[in-house]
Amino acid sequence: ERVVPGEGMFTLKEVEERNKNGLRPYNTFTAEEKLGFALEMAESIADLHGYEDGIIVHDDVQLCQWMTTPDGRLKLGDFNRATIMTWDEINKGYCKFANGNAFGNYRAPEEFAAINLDEQIDTFSFCNNIYALITGLWNFYDTDDDGEVHKKLIGGDLAFVDPRWKDRSYEERKLVELLPKCWAYDPDERISIFDAVKYLRQAIDEKPKHKILDNN
Repeated sequence: ERVVPGEGMFTLKEVEERNKNGLRPYNTFTAEEKLGFALEMAESIADLHGYEDGIIVHDDVQLCQWMTTPDGRLKLGDFNRATIMTWDEINKGYCKFANGNAFGNYRAPEEFAAINLDEQIDTFSFCNNIYALITGLWNFYDTDDDGEVHKKLIGGDLAFVDPRWKDRSYEERKLVELLPKCWAYDPDERISIFDAVKYLRQAIDEKPKHKILDNN
């Protein structure tokens, strides 16, 4: 993985020691690249959620689902878990769905109940990608036990975000500020992927001409 090199798993002490004299991401992307990749990922998910014949939920958003094309763009794939949401003609809205037991540590909290799900599960998992882009680490890099991660997610615990990332560069600050919006525990309080796209486009458009904070 270019985003999370190697295992992407470390103890809290190891990461703390690495960053004691300043934050050092485990990947080699520039802050500008991170923001651009985040937008490309968000746009591809938005293409599914905004499909004209009905919302398509990817249902397995994680870094390895994107490939890099020869011209350097990101392309989303692997749709074996994709769900096309059905429309309720009586209530004039999309029906929630169930997707079975949740596995792995990239899931939204509501997926562990496995019922009443919608496209917002993709938005939560997309935010895990942002965390990986920023740090070069998996979201719960210190916990190599899916069961323990599941307990954390169900309990509302989130990955630790070092506040110093906000001061490292304009781009990383904008990405850090997006995290709580996409990681909201209640899916109804979580921003949509369309809101995320709008936010990221605006961040790129409003990028300062003189990068005062950028350490890259």
